[in-house]
Amino acid sequence: MVLAFLVTGGTVQAQSPMVFESMHIDIWPEYDRPDVLVIYRIQLDAQTELPTQVSLRIPREAGVPYNLAWEDMDGLRYNLSYSSVVQGDWIKLIFTTPSVLLQVEYYDPRLERGEEIRHFQYFWPGDHSVNNMSISVAQPRSATAMQIFPSFGASQPREDGLMLYSNNIGEVNAGTSFRITLRYTKTDDELSVGLQEVRPVQLLDAAAPGRVGVGTVLPWVLGGLGIFLLMAGVAGFLVTHEQNTLGKRSRKRKVAIPASKLTQPSTLDWTYCNQCGRRSAPADNFCRTCGTRLRVDE
Repeated sequence: MVLAFLVTGGTVQAQSPMVFESMHIDIWPEYDRPDVLVIYRIQLDAQTELPTQVSLRIPREAGVPYNLAWEDMDGLRYNLSYSSVVQGDWIKLIFTTPSVLLQVEYYDPRLERGEEIRHFQYFWPGDHSVNNMSISVAQPRSATAMQIFPSFGASQPREDGLMLYSNNIGEVNAGTSFRITLRYTKTDDELSVGLQEVRPVQLLDAAAPGRVGVGTVLPWVLGGLGIFLLMAGVAGFLVTHEQNTLGKRSRKRKVAIPASKLTQPSTLDWTYCNQCGRRSAPADNFCRTCGTRLRVDE
């Protein structure tokens, strides 16, 4: 698509010398609201020194952006705080980003509704230079006779069933503006997000994606079961052996030491009866045989 074919709004003074490496614009009328959802996916130039301040204009009728976020290296998005200034038919958003990846979303309520015909105009004000710009327009699910001026060519189905018209514009210099006009037939107020198709569940068979046959799994199951039984047998043997060893130790009898040996006095402590000569215990005062009083040498 030649850029001159798209340029219908003339030129305006650029708002900033900042360069966008790429910018993709999604235009989805009557998607999840009766308005037109507009999404900007922006990548700043790789040479941009971060953090940096960015300004961007959205239509005054849109009010505030629905979402303004920066994207981290892990793919997660985080909201950005911003200030806004009304400039004629526009609201200028001013914010500081720590990332070169940005996403801005807003709802434009300027969709004209007739009894059957819907009409909308998108306008790019030309605030920044864009090295690679692309635009996609989603046809509402219950709409027919979709027309886009200038033409985007044939549509392609999305995964959710919506028909998508896409155009890779390429380089757009700062100060260059253009318009895109949508026209389609729609006789109801149903939103696309509420008319998602319910797809039947695929029956499982041998050809179903992700299905694994029994012949493939069985060897692994048997191998794992064999290893488990082997480990259980070794553990059982070790437990039984330990119990038997403890039982044998507990059954061993201890050798009793006679009390006489424990209290056997030394030969130096023996006492003898002066009358009958019998040996007496050191603590005896009288002979246990003849009854004679024992004499203890001092």
